[in-house]
Amino acid sequence: INLELPVAAQFIEGPTRVCESQNSLFYYVPLIANATSYVWTLPSGATGTSNTNSIIVNYGASATSGNITVKGTNSCGDGEVSTLDITVDTLPLSLGAILGDTMVCQGDFYVTYSVPKNTNATSYVWTLPSGVTEISATNSIDVDFETSATSSKITVMGTNSCGYGDVSTLDITVN
Repeated sequence: INLELPVAAQFIEGPTRVCESQNSLFYYVPLIANATSYVWTLPSGATGTSNTNSIIVNYGASATSGNITVKGTNSCGDGEVSTLDITVDTLPLSLGAILGDTMVCQGDFYVTYSVPKNTNATSYVWTLPSGVTEISATNSIDVDFETSATSSKITVMGTNSCGYGDVSTLDITVN
């Protein structure tokens, strides 16, 4: 029978920057001397269970940044905890309405369209009608309506390392 407390848990290994709704992420800690079981805690909105030195974690859509902790335990008590800080990134939020002219003419140049900046977006993906060329693309885009431009839609969505946000659309009539 082991009459000693488990030793302190060493550094937890695994990803520290994750995306909301990301699943099956593997975390582990080196074996803890004198531990007969392991106790894991996860950030809010994250799920996973284990009583061993490894755990598979699923980050739900409501997961928030926080800590993963683990400690060894046995019949004498608990060992010291190891903590790993986790940052949960979210998809870009809806960008809202595209601002700009909805009625243009073939041959109009430097027509500006924009959406409010989005703190979760690291870039913006614009889709333009046929015959329309872009000059710049951030949350604001300047476009030229060539003589071949046709009526259609302009769309934009924010993107980051977690993926793409919702699409915003503006109908454009080209005369």
